[in-house]
Amino acid sequence: MKNYLSSAALVGLIALVVAPSSAQKINTPPVKRSQEPNGSRLVLMEYPRVPALTLRVIFPGGKVNEPSDKAGVAELTATLLRRGTEKRNAVQISEEIEFLGGSLGASVSNDSFTVSLDVLSKDIDAGLDLLTDVMRNSNFPESELERERLQSINELKGISENPRAIASLVTNSTIYAGHPYGNSPGIASLSQLKRDDILAYYHANINPASMIVIATGDFKAADLTAKLRARFGDWQGTNTMRDTPKWMPGGAKQVLVDKPDSTQTQLRLIRPAIAIGHPDYYATEVANTILGGGFTSRLVEEIRINRSLTYGIGSSFSKSLLGGTFGVSTFTKIETTNALIKAVREILKQTAAKGFTDTELRKVKGFLAGQFAINAQTPQALAGQLSQIELYGLPKDFLQNYIQKIQAVTLADVNRIAKTYFDPNSLSMILVAPASKVNAQLKEFGAFEVKPVDSVGK
Repeated sequence: MKNYLSSAALVGLIALVVAPSSAQKINTPPVKRSQEPNGSRLVLMEYPRVPALTLRVIFPGGKVNEPSDKAGVAELTATLLRRGTEKRNAVQISEEIEFLGGSLGASVSNDSFTVSLDVLSKDIDAGLDLLTDVMRNSNFPESELERERLQSINELKGISENPRAIASLVTNSTIYAGHPYGNSPGIASLSQLKRDDILAYYHANINPASMIVIATGDFKAADLTAKLRARFGDWQGTNTMRDTPKWMPGGAKQVLVDKPDSTQTQLRLIRPAIAIGHPDYYATEVANTILGGGFTSRLVEEIRINRSLTYGIGSSFSKSLLGGTFGVSTFTKIETTNALIKAVREILKQTAAKGFTDTELRKVKGFLAGQFAINAQTPQALAGQLSQIELYGLPKDFLQNYIQKIQAVTLADVNRIAKTYFDPNSLSMILVAPASKVNAQLKEFGAFEVKPVDSVGK
């Protein structure tokens, strides 16, 4: 599906999507929205310059809708969705979508469960038939559940050999402790999951009462609406969104995962930040890009290039419905653990205290505007943006006005973000390293909770 966009089509897309820079707008085709009798919403954008259909079916909830004692059930449901129906087995489903030259799959985030379909326009009917079958008739075969469970458990058993994965899991569970966002499947929870748990999650979350269908591509909205109604119009369900507890962030923590055989130190610094849709959304985008969101950022320039302490470093604001985070991710040799921590903290402290410069601000705003315009040139990208708008209730003109909003960010805005979020004393620190080799290097930073590497993923 990645090869059907010709050079001529790409030129047409650029002409269609990118407005003159003076207008600072993204021009897109109109979006047609409708509310269906069974509760589902259709959000359709005709995009005829690419002979394809990109369709995303979104169910709000995702990971946050998992019962506290069923960690991993949402992801397992997504994986098993296309592993068998009343009409087709897993092999037949794979063969049919491959024959169409398309893709069909499901994924889970903190806030959503998404089923994705990409096919050429000539195959819309066949693609929708397959999509409908896996969404409405999946029977989650016991044999497929056992196969996937075994594979997931084996991956967790081998996680001790993957320092980055360890750092990711422990960082997430540390910052979101006590909240569903922080839950990750472990060997124990996966071992206890039954087919009935999959079915319960499926029936509670995958139904039309909360379904949002996003479609972009080469179709007529009226025709696609008729096709969708023919396949989903008689599908009934009840919205059973769970009452999700508010995220109540705790104070900064320091955790060392003791991995005796590690040859590097993985470092994560993280703190609570804004939820998606917050008024500071654009200011955080700009401030983070200057700090650590690109190859010419402060962190890369100083930590990687000037001091040669790492091959890779970056920062990011991660935004979800119920809360978000700001964090820095990097790694170094065991011997330079102390130097890396001090260098990163120094950059963060200086940035929080002194802020940014007009030159940095102008440069990054231009970069973000150009990057956004380029990234908005495919049906997949547009479908992704529409998905965010609908799922999170963002302004309907979010896509069209993104560049204007970025250009409106002031130096005072980004300096306020730096002062609010970049103070190193407000960030939790998570390390993955051999304790015996880094303990002396960590003394000046205070006490650390030490976790054996074998405890991660259990």
